[in-house]
Amino acid sequence: MKISTLISVVLTLILAVITSPAWSQFEEGMHYERIEGPPIDSTADHVEVVEVFSYLCPHCSTFQPYVGPWEKDLPESTSFRRVPVSFNPSWRAFAQAYYTAEVLGILDQSHEALFTALHTNRRPIRSMADLADFHAGFDVDADRFESTAESFAVQSRMRSGDADLAKWGVRSTPTLVINNKYRVSPRRGGSFEEVLAIADFLIAQELADIGAAADTADVNADSAGQ
Repeated sequence: MKISTLISVVLTLILAVITSPAWSQFEEGMHYERIEGPPIDSTADHVEVVEVFSYLCPHCSTFQPYVGPWEKDLPESTSFRRVPVSFNPSWRAFAQAYYTAEVLGILDQSHEALFTALHTNRRPIRSMADLADFHAGFDVDADRFESTAESFAVQSRMRSGDADLAKWGVRSTPTLVINNKYRVSPRRGGSFEEVLAIADFLIAQELADIGAAADTADVNADSAGQ
């Protein structure tokens, strides 16, 4: 059996699960939103999941114990990344700090620690200088952190993130963006478990579409070779 055919069989089983009564409760416009505007190009061979967040958002902090383990168990052919928002000037420094930590290679250490410092320990972090002092705890000189925050690498990430947020129409945090097509965020009275279940539903749906497209391409290639 061809690999693509095997993938298609597996994804067909996934599709059978997501169309079962337990998952059929998820409806577009009620549980998730389709991103408006012209069609958005998405990578054909995998599904991208994006967590949109802010360090200053208390709901984002509460979401971390849910989304952290979840993203580690995402299926193959699925990628995960984060985009920090900068809805106002006070949030912008924290978005800049996220990309700075990423460029400096300390993000794995600092990401959850910054949420804890702000929302559990109530550490007064308000400015880039405060953020530099915080990240100095991860063996990065404060002056180096601040200079990196103004670097081309960080500023280009900021511009790219802002463009993505505008394209996706994100207006609240936390939000998950699935494959550049759907927004999922906590509804009034909804739970984080529900958010992740909806995201699982959409990811499986997108993976099934990819598998079907790959199988069709194989059939067309076989027909052309005959």
